[in-house]
Amino acid sequence: MKRLYRTTSSDAVICGVCGGIARYFNVDPTVVRVATVLLMACAGLSLWVYIIAALIMPTESSLY
Repeated sequence: MKRLYRTTSSDAVICGVCGGIARYFNVDPTVVRVATVLLMACAGLSLWVYIIAALIMPTESSLY
């Protein structure tokens, strides 16, 4: 069963949210980061959504 979690390894840059999403969907983390920045700049995705995701998503190490 796939689980969504924040990464704590080399995929984590700030909080590991984008790295965790990238692992969940099996895509490059850079693609998710660029999409996140574009959505924040153009579509009005708030930084608060990222912060809330960082607080809600469990870390990779807490699953084991």
